[in-house]
Amino acid sequence: MSLPRLKHPGYTIEDWKLWDGRWEIINGVAYDMTPAPSPDHQRIASRLHVALVNALEEARLKPGGGECETFFAPIDVFLDSGIVQPDLLVVCDPAKISTRGIEGAPDLVVEILSPSTAGKDVTRKRWTYEAAGVPEYLIVDPDERVGLLLNLAGGRYEEAARVEWGAVVALLGGKVTVTLG
Repeated sequence: MSLPRLKHPGYTIEDWKLWDGRWEIINGVAYDMTPAPSPDHQRIASRLHVALVNALEEARLKPGGGECETFFAPIDVFLDSGIVQPDLLVVCDPAKISTRGIEGAPDLVVEILSPSTAGKDVTRKRWTYEAAGVPEYLIVDPDERVGLLLNLAGGRYEEAARVEWGAVVALLGGKVTVTLG
């Protein structure tokens, strides 16, 4: 199965720089990032962000903990296929953090599904993160109260875990754990 390709050049980073508001570009197609997420979406994102920050801090106390850092939207992630703004992400290579955002594939991306973005998050963004080489992609579905962890293997995502609300999920190759929900 090949990834979708745009049949014309589409929008570019140069176009994107001229636009007002928050936009993503995936394979030349522009996606408006408004309206802002719901309060429930923000609560989930906030809890996961705090859990990731705490887990990363705890992991730093162990040998080989690394220099991972977590970020939350809005932050621009520049990939070969365009610019995206994941809900949460973790970067373990400080060289990827620049003044304009994140340059290249994060180590972990988390998208929290919203009615207006769910279709894009489970298809276009999944393909984009897969093609960019993002090692782990966690899709959180607040309505179903479940998370789906995808791990990159052989250039393709494979389902690594389906996590129920309140359960623990191991992330970043098992280096950290967080409770979902």
